[in-house]
Amino acid sequence: MTVNRDLAAIVLAKLPRRPRTVLDGLAATGAWGIRMQLEAGPYEITFNDRSTLAVNLIRENLRRNRIRGDVVNGELVSLLGTDQYDFVDIDPFGPPTPFLGALLEHAKNGSGLGVTATDTSVLGGTYAAACLRRYQARPLRCPQGSEIGLRILLGFCERLAAEEGNAIRPVLSFASEHFLRIYATVDRRTGDSSLGFVKRSDRGEFIPARSDADAIGPLWLGPLHDAPFLRRLTPSAWTSVPAARLLSSLQREADLPAFFVTTDELAAREHGSPPKLELFLDALRETGHRAERTHFHPRGVRTDAPHDTVLSAFRERMPSGSTDGSGPAS
Repeated sequence: MTVNRDLAAIVLAKLPRRPRTVLDGLAATGAWGIRMQLEAGPYEITFNDRSTLAVNLIRENLRRNRIRGDVVNGELVSLLGTDQYDFVDIDPFGPPTPFLGALLEHAKNGSGLGVTATDTSVLGGTYAAACLRRYQARPLRCPQGSEIGLRILLGFCERLAAEEGNAIRPVLSFASEHFLRIYATVDRRTGDSSLGFVKRSDRGEFIPARSDADAIGPLWLGPLHDAPFLRRLTPSAWTSVPAARLLSSLQREADLPAFFVTTDELAAREHGSPPKLELFLDALRETGHRAERTHFHPRGVRTDAPHDTVLSAFRERMPSGSTDGSGPAS
């Protein structure tokens, strides 16, 4: 959980609306909340866990770290219904869905939330039926599955917030290792929702679609981040090298359009070998468009170039003689 907690501390330390009260909702040993207090605090922090053993460990860890905090031995859903906090963190082992209804029902305006989902196989499309049951959304198993899953998670939160007349605004959203993570604020709704559906065309593009049996979603189609806020974040002395690299990657791709392409898929479509990723990026930039690696996939590229331009740039940089001549026509 190093990367998860590294970025949590960076985000909490720089939130525009600095939280005064923070809830570590599924605290276990209290490691998340203790680190937030040490690195990003001070806060009035509450640690909650339904396990008596965990609560005893939290109290001992607070004593060892010389930190004050309220420790609650109870069910998170009940606690969310009785108290309101400026920031709530929910980091379960598995899906966060059992807690999101209570979180979004009782969230006060301007509050923040951090949510982790470790059911990545469900959100990423491996277990599509389970995704439909848990998140009422259809995923797609494909190289872009982790981004789709992240957008499904955001979309699920947005729908729950809408039931209370609210909207979420993502601050930072990412995938890493075995989990998906979102940070967002909750405010009164003032405009249209960013929810929608997409389909994947025969050319590999993700295009807007209406809801039907083949559509992906509903999912969040707006920005995954608050790009200006994200660019202001900097690693701290506590931040690990992997977390610092992830933050840098997120900052570079922050305001580029939804969904990305991979050189693997493009090469398969063109029946040839892919060029080196940097050569492909250079070719896209030479067309006057932006292009960056994406943190979602080691051979993924996010760009604002039209799909025809993407295909042309890819063909231009393919190694000579790598195609078998059977690729699709331009």
